[in-house]
Amino acid sequence: MKKKIIGLLASLLLLGGCFNLNEKTEQEKAQEGTTPVQDYVGQGYSFVDGNKSAERVKKHEEEIKQEVINYIKTKYKTDVKVNNVVPARNGAVVIVESEAPIQFTTSVIVKFILNKKDEIGSGTSNEGEIEQAIIGGLYAKVYEEEFKNLDEVSEKLAKKYDLEGYTQDALEKTSPHGYQGKYYFVTLGFSDYLSVYNAYLANPEISTDDLRALFIKDDPTSKNMSIPIAFFSKEDKLPEQKLADDLAEELRKEKGLPKGSYDIRVYKNHIVNRVGLPDGESIDVEEITK
Repeated sequence: MKKKIIGLLASLLLLGGCFNLNEKTEQEKAQEGTTPVQDYVGQGYSFVDGNKSAERVKKHEEEIKQEVINYIKTKYKTDVKVNNVVPARNGAVVIVESEAPIQFTTSVIVKFILNKKDEIGSGTSNEGEIEQAIIGGLYAKVYEEEFKNLDEVSEKLAKKYDLEGYTQDALEKTSPHGYQGKYYFVTLGFSDYLSVYNAYLANPEISTDDLRALFIKDDPTSKNMSIPIAFFSKEDKLPEQKLADDLAEELRKEKGLPKGSYDIRVYKNHIVNRVGLPDGESIDVEEITK
C-alpha cells in the first residue's frame, strides 16, 4: 500500500509544475506556499499551465460543468454535482461529487479543441479512477455501519492525541480520491471488483444484499481493500514514531470496522497548496489488517 500512496503523492506533486520567479501573481504565491491543514480550503490548488487556460475556462465554465455531468451520467449511470473547476493545460480538471445512491468524489478532464477557440471536447478520465471511486462508494454503502464506526474511532483518536484532519472544503474541492472521510480514504484495484462494478452499471439501484454477495465473491477476505488513515500534527514538525505506534495499537483493538488493510500516517501540520496534499514526509505504521 505504501507504493500506492507514495505514487499518488508524487504524481500529484508533479502537477504543480514550475512557476516564473519574476513578478509572481497572488495565485502563483498561493500555489507555491503551504497552509496549516485546519485552514486549508483549496487556496492555490492548481494544475500545470492552468494559468494559460484560466480565461477560456472561466468563459466556458458552465459548458464544461454540463459536459462533465453528462459524461458521468451517460458512461457511469450516476448523477454528480460539480465542486470545483480548475484550469489545466489546454482545458480543465473538474472535481465532482456523487451523493446518491452512493457517495464518492472524483475528477473529469475536459480539453479545449485545438484551433477552435470556443469549443470544448468531450469529458475524459484517468484509467480506472472513476471506476475505483464507484466501487469504494459501493463498499461504504454495503458496510455503512462499519464506516460510521470508523468515522467515530478516527475522530476519537484525533481528539485523544490532539491531531488534525482535512477540512470538508479541502475534501470537496481538492481531493478527488473516491470514498473518503476527514481522516481516511478508500483505495483499491478496479480489476479486483469487476462483478461489483458491472452489477452497478447494469442496475445502479442494486440492493445492498446483492452488492455484499458480490464483494464477497470478488474478494472474500477484503485483502484488496485498502484504507489509509492520515492524521496531522498540530505543529509543523513530525512527532516521534511512538505516536504512530500507539495509534496503530489502538486501531488493532477496535471492533466493528470495515474489513481491509489499514495504514496509519501522521504528517506535519501543513498542506502543499497546489496539490492539496502533505509533502509525503510522515511517521507511519503499515499493513494493519482488520
